[in-house]
Amino acid sequence: MIDRHRILSQILDSKAPTVPTVDNLFRFSLHLDEIERAPWEVPVSMRALCLQKGQSEDACHNYVMVLQSYGSQVYACGTHAFNPRCTVRHMEDLSVTRNDDGVAKCPFNPNANMTALMSESGELFVGSATDFSGLDSAIMRSDITENNSRILRTVQYNSLWLNEPQFAGSFEHGGFIYFVLREAAVEYMNCGKIIYSRIARVCKNDPGGTLGILKDNWTSFVKARLNCSLPGNYPFYYNEVQGMVYSQDEGVLYATFTTPENSIHGSAICAYNMSAIQTAFDGAFKYQESKGAAWRGQDVSNRDHYECRGVGTNGRHMSLIESSKYQLMDQAIQPITGRPLYHTALERLSHIAIDIIPTKLHERVHIIYVATDAGTIKKISVLPRTKDTCVIEIWQPEERPETPIKVMQYVKDTESLYVGTGRALMRIPANHCGRHLSRTSCLNSMDPYCGWNELQEACTIAPNGDTLARYWVQNATECPVLTAPVDGGWSAWSGWIRCAQSPGQGGVAGAGATGEDFGPNADNCLCRTRMCNNPPPANGGRTCTGMHISVTNCTVHGGWTEWSAWSACSQTC
Repeated sequence: MIDRHRILSQILDSKAPTVPTVDNLFRFSLHLDEIERAPWEVPVSMRALCLQKGQSEDACHNYVMVLQSYGSQVYACGTHAFNPRCTVRHMEDLSVTRNDDGVAKCPFNPNANMTALMSESGELFVGSATDFSGLDSAIMRSDITENNSRILRTVQYNSLWLNEPQFAGSFEHGGFIYFVLREAAVEYMNCGKIIYSRIARVCKNDPGGTLGILKDNWTSFVKARLNCSLPGNYPFYYNEVQGMVYSQDEGVLYATFTTPENSIHGSAICAYNMSAIQTAFDGAFKYQESKGAAWRGQDVSNRDHYECRGVGTNGRHMSLIESSKYQLMDQAIQPITGRPLYHTALERLSHIAIDIIPTKLHERVHIIYVATDAGTIKKISVLPRTKDTCVIEIWQPEERPETPIKVMQYVKDTESLYVGTGRALMRIPANHCGRHLSRTSCLNSMDPYCGWNELQEACTIAPNGDTLARYWVQNATECPVLTAPVDGGWSAWSGWIRCAQSPGQGGVAGAGATGEDFGPNADNCLCRTRMCNNPPPANGGRTCTGMHISVTNCTVHGGWTEWSAWSACSQTC
């Protein structure tokens, strides 16, 4: 059982990634061959104590919530039946080298939305609930390489810093760590309650407060609203961020947003570049003089402590006072295009992953993979010139519809999307060029991965990675052409099952879908079937040719030959 949904992003970079499950850690090859299994179960006595505290049987296991690699080691933290524990392990065999207390590094509740990130220097940054009840949420930093118990965090029980946050992810850029989250908007409280999406920022080298002001708290913490909305006289806002992915090469943050859960479902994908994020953090703060007063913009002249620059002794006291007063930026961060890249109604998007590839006409085309609450994955291309988006394919990883997707990560080494559900971890190749059987179908698909190979007369990826090869034809400059005729194609054959044989004809009367018993005296065969749905014919395309059923091993009863001619026979005396 694959348990959490934001863990693989930090560990699939290795050639043998570690994958968390309930009560276990696994090492797999990138082709998902099992290499190592390390049980990490909760003692019976601790499970009993968890149950006595009113938790469910299912919750009183060890759910691995933090799994970060640094050097040749892995740092893992689990809920451990509502008693968080952490371990340091060798990456090669997952053997334990050290045990740590997991409080303030891992949530108690396995259903908590949390995020974790390990810096190159071995500092663990976590956004999570920190207590048994889940009421005290914080952004924290701890040094796991030293026997140092000091933890730097946001101010406790202060809604100006964090107000019922739900974390969507985190990333590192320059001297900062960024956290993407949604929370109750404190600046809207005079008018009611609403959820806003935010991006919060802290300095990696933040020394923390002293002298009784912000002691063991951040001095560089700031946050700004992420705006994802359809423009107009009355903009339509997608206020609740659900998932995120950051492109280090491009300096672009992609995120999925939804409408509130109790409203009409709608979702959007917005993208933000780091320059827009920095502009918001360079601007004025939003400040409220007193409860009930209007919020207004407030300029702060000395911003060195917010920018990870050292502050002299004389300015230290003033910077601590400013850090305790100002956290929220006045201006929201606007998306790259001023509007969502993609939006959809009556649907909720969650996890997101990206790939960036060259095509025949463009050096960098962005491909977005996004999961839906219906258990499907949409493969979306972003047209470089217009920034319009096109849905190229829709996948359903599990046979059973609406199976929730809990983890999704794209890995460039294998050109594959790794998807985890509650039942399985699977690898889905990014390209499915082979499903296009004709040149027209291949080119009409507008799939940036695919082109028509004139030497092979097949739809393929770029030969040897050379998108400029003359015999490889591609023109992925618009959305797929859906009105062209599509010829039907056969699905794979089903397994062999027993089927009834028509009496006296030698034919098949009907195939039992589950190999049902036709009775002891029934004549039967072995049958297999296939369907003309890969793809189904559409827009006047040709249907499949050939038989849809294959029959073998039919019952053959013994039978007499014709009588021979009469002949004399000897009589025994």
